[in-house]
Amino acid sequence: MSADVSSSGPSRDPSGAKRPTGPVTLMPSVGSRSAYKETDRFIVCGLGSLGQQSVINLKKFDYDPFEVSITAIDRRLIEDWEIEDLSGQLAVAPILGDCRREEVLRAAGIEQSRAILIVTSNESTNVECAIAARRLNPNIQIILRSARHSLNALLARQLGKFVALDATELPAMTFALAGLGDDTISVFTIGRHRFRVVERFVRAGDPRFDGQPVQQLHRGLFRLLDFNPVKNPQQPLGWATTASSIFHRWQPHVRVAAGDRVAYIEVVEEPNAPKKSANPLAVLQHWVEEWQTGDWRRQLRNWRQSSEQSIGRVVAIALLTALILWMTGTFLLKATVPAITWVRAISLGAILLLGGYGDVFGGFTPSGVPGWVQLVCLLIALASILVVLGVLGLLADQLLSSRFDFLQRRPRLPRSNHVVVVGLGRVGRKVTSLLLELKQPLIAIDAQLHQPELFTQVPLLIGNILEELSAANLETAKSLIAVTDDQMLNLEVALLASEKNLGGEHLFLPVVRTRNQTFSENLAALMPQAQPFCAYALSAEAFAGAAFGESILGLFRLSDQTILITEYVIAPNDTLVGKQIAHISYGYGVVPILRETNDPSGTRCTILMPTDDQYLQVNDKLFVLSSINGLRRIERGQMTKPRLWKLSAEALPNAEVADDVVKILMRIADCNSAKAQAFVSQLPTAITIALYDYQATRLIQVMKARLPIRLLPVS
Repeated sequence: MSADVSSSGPSRDPSGAKRPTGPVTLMPSVGSRSAYKETDRFIVCGLGSLGQQSVINLKKFDYDPFEVSITAIDRRLIEDWEIEDLSGQLAVAPILGDCRREEVLRAAGIEQSRAILIVTSNESTNVECAIAARRLNPNIQIILRSARHSLNALLARQLGKFVALDATELPAMTFALAGLGDDTISVFTIGRHRFRVVERFVRAGDPRFDGQPVQQLHRGLFRLLDFNPVKNPQQPLGWATTASSIFHRWQPHVRVAAGDRVAYIEVVEEPNAPKKSANPLAVLQHWVEEWQTGDWRRQLRNWRQSSEQSIGRVVAIALLTALILWMTGTFLLKATVPAITWVRAISLGAILLLGGYGDVFGGFTPSGVPGWVQLVCLLIALASILVVLGVLGLLADQLLSSRFDFLQRRPRLPRSNHVVVVGLGRVGRKVTSLLLELKQPLIAIDAQLHQPELFTQVPLLIGNILEELSAANLETAKSLIAVTDDQMLNLEVALLASEKNLGGEHLFLPVVRTRNQTFSENLAALMPQAQPFCAYALSAEAFAGAAFGESILGLFRLSDQTILITEYVIAPNDTLVGKQIAHISYGYGVVPILRETNDPSGTRCTILMPTDDQYLQVNDKLFVLSSINGLRRIERGQMTKPRLWKLSAEALPNAEVADDVVKILMRIADCNSAKAQAFVSQLPTAITIALYDYQATRLIQVMKARLPIRLLPVS
């Protein structure tokens, strides 16, 4: 998966202390979280918007006693920093020079650096720099900005410890879902399984949420991510023990009520609807409707533009070739036949181009022209015939195929509840495909059509963007997503669309792509109803996460924070080896959503929404939702400690349940066998155990039928 907006302000962790929030990213895992040094050194090549945002996100991993030292390289001196006091975040002043040069990389400390982030706007420079960096440091982690997916895959196999990310396509899901304006926050796929993240308000009588305790919303293929109640409920023990400022904050007994806002993730099935065959009667009806509504004029205009763009270059080449052949024949005849005039030579040259070789040289009548000249003229005539036939064949093919395409059924412009996508660059095409996948009616607008196949997939308006907006039914549109490369055009489109939708019956939320975070913040103040996103700010968190060797599959926004979809590969020396899922979830503040492991027979298997009592093994894969702070805690093995509880019980009702009680204590409470056996054998007694609050609640529920227990917090 796994776009640029930073958080609007600090969030609070369960203890009430402020924490910085911001975009978060997930990156591909190329290694394990092994022992780290006290100082991690990084190099950032390119200090544009993405580079500056990457520096800020890398510094989020910096706090005592661990230091993140960043050195930056750029071709020119940065005079106007997009982020205030960013130069103060660097270990030294930016190094000026070409990042592809060995002396520049050595001056930046390439041999001692853990990772290098190559994020200049020139992809060729980025690739050359990556190859040079690998030669100078075989162990450095390389994070490359590149949109060449096939080349990226080849480089990954050759270079190793290499991650390539597309800074523009990465946040496309954020733009698409913001434009939907519904409850869906994110949709992503891991392997064969699709996940959906939803945020919505609870309605009275909702059997799934209304009146349910938070603990019951972590079950099956469903996990609660965030909970914001209308009225804060009583929590005698304070916030639940967790390292996250979003996940698992509320005590397990707290109940959801009508009006509360909840966010959750669930596993959804892939739709397998078969494609419907074309019905001739329906196609005819579609043509009649197009004639009545005037859509046929739009399609004819688009067809003409696409045809002109596809054959224009070929016709230009053919005309240039014909001109060269004409001039060659004219000068050759004038030079070898002295009695001929220039006018006659030019006309004969034209006759040769039209295949009139016999008309020029008179058949069996001797012409008096040297044989080699006649041979050259024959070649000119043959070349001309081939060019003419080739162009005519191409024109006929284009004409026939285009007319058949024009007769195909094309989607009509929706009249209400649709999304208008402005700009069909890389981001726009990705957003369009996501909206189609989510079955959202839409209209796409662009100045030029670069992919004619979109005609049969999406209702298109091609031409002057500001003029075409009037035909997009903005008055009844759900939202507008402006994602052209020109942020001023995006702003103008959003303002114009908002004016047209002023006084509408529904809320209209324009989504605007910007090029820097400062402009996003200013635009949010100017247009509170708009959703401005800086793609580079969103993507930068993924680049920062990748610098620490994690695999980032995607990202989405939740409660003003960026949540990363991250893959961990558990290596023998990993900080996660042997850890219980409960400790990972609550101690690091993440949400495990999928685990790949080996069953007892050695067969690889997938576990969706793994339970708290599972343990990670070497070679497992674990996919989690995490903020950038969660990545930092896992990277450094900094786990929030569980609460201490006093566990007490009366005598066992019968000796047969003793083994069950021991197994439950070992499985849920992560209690060692000797301690569990001693507790059971000495009943009635009490012991002190460390449990996270959700573990404590589950232990009481599971033990209820076997041995009634009491748990009292000690600290």
